Amino acid sequence: MKYLYHSIIIISDIYLYLSSFFLKKNKKILEGRKKTINYIYEKIPDYEKIIMIHVSSVGEFEQAKPIIEEIKKRFLYKILITYFSSSAENPISNFKHVDYNCYLPSDKKSSIKKIFELINPKVILLIKYEFWRNLIVEAEKKSIPVISVSSVFRKNQIYFRFYGVFFKKILRKVSLFLVQNKESLELLNKININNVKIVGDTRYDRVIKIFNHSKSYSLIEEFTKNKKTIVIGSSWKSDIEILKKEIIRDLTETKYIIVPHNINKSEINYLEKQFINDTIKYSDLPQKTIKKRILIIDEFGMLSSIYRYSDIAFIGGGFRGATHNTLEAAVWDVPVIYGLNKNNNKFIEIKKLEKNNIGFPIKSGNEFRLLISRMIKYKDIGKGGNKLIVNNSGATAKIIHHISKKL
Repeated sequence: MKYLYHSIIIISDIYLYLSSFFLKKNKKILEGRKKTINYIYEKIPDYEKIIMIHVSSVGEFEQAKPIIEEIKKRFLYKILITYFSSSAENPISNFKHVDYNCYLPSDKKSSIKKIFELINPKVILLIKYEFWRNLIVEAEKKSIPVISVSSVFRKNQIYFRFYGVFFKKILRKVSLFLVQNKESLELLNKININNVKIVGDTRYDRVIKIFNHSKSYSLIEEFTKNKKTIVIGSSWKSDIEILKKEIIRDLTETKYIIVPHNINKSEINYLEKQFINDTIKYSDLPQKTIKKRILIIDEFGMLSSIYRYSDIAFIGGGFRGATHNTLEAAVWDVPVIYGLNKNNNKFIEIKKLEKNNIGFPIKSGNEFRLLISRMIKYKDIGKGGNKLIVNNSGATAKIIHHISKKL
């Protein structure tokens, strides 16, 4: 089976190479991977005390941030972040607590061995899902503890199928699992993995910190003028296509603030064309008289604070199967709406929001309109997000406690 795994890695590398000719993000990954070994050789001294943290993408990096910050406060270790997705490159590079960062090479044995010839991390943290066989096996050979952090397991995953023996063996080489919930612990126990602790999700800690350090924007306050305001955060075209008719038909004084997931000229132009003569960009404020109903945010880094101006929040990405951060909105005690998708079942926090009548999935624009009307009429709907998030915080301290035992 390990030969089949190796073949799959090779095929994936070939696909990455071929697709790099027409997919910019894959070209970026390919070019980044080529630089990794030289980067480690040139930038990281072999005597450096390193903690290596691997994340797949931006979401996992957000989960890692509270851990990184706490490690830097408490221990004299340098942080090396490796990542898979090109979308993680800039956020990681710009995070001041990260000492070194690079793409994780393809999980070929030869590539991983080269990394461990150059550095000897004290511990490796795998955030949430990433279980690369050769990375884990070679770390074990070097007696480097591997800790899976904030991981979530579901019974339909290959590890728990009768044909998943090879992948179960990979998991059994992990030194410690720090999981989010009881279901994950029980699933691992069923395949005789008992080095498991329930710690929760660091994103609750992260969201509380962001909330406590949020900013206010006088120009947005002037735009909303105490009118009912709906914030559409991290929107994709798939979201706008479903919501736009209801926004256009809304004859009330409700204000809309749209923050696209990709803030660029093309995305801003698209939004302006959907709502002709009814939008104003944040960069065009202030104006003496603001008659527009829709504010388009065309600057980075504002979304988490903008939710403070919302009476209702819509979180983008759901209709395409990748709902963005619901907790950043819920912490402001506002109801949170998002597209219904089976992939939402992967997110424990979404299940908690729905169970507590804070999160509301929709299938259509009509459902969006009816839900908005109900929420405006019954103002108590969707409250309690802040309390829920505070009650589920504390994962970072538990994780640091377990990591410290390996240092």
